Amino acid sequence: MPRSRHPIKELEAFLRQAESQSWRVEKGKKYFKIYCPCGEHKHTVHLTPSDPRYEKNLRGHLKSRTCWEEAP
Repeated sequence: MPRSRHPIKELEAFLRQAESQSWRVEKGKKYFKIYCPCGEHKHTVHLTPSDPRYEKNLRGHLKSRTCWEEAP
């Protein structure tokens, strides 16, 4: 069964990028959880973030602290 979409298009694109990098994405009640393929890292992606820079900050956090790879 395919996962439900994120209501914010930028964060949906982020989740798709995570899936393309073999991160596992699971839907929670008020957030999505993403799990790193190495099994050591996980992070939550909120459904209704209050910060307009949420997606940018999320990418920066994952890039500096996990196995995340930015697309060229």
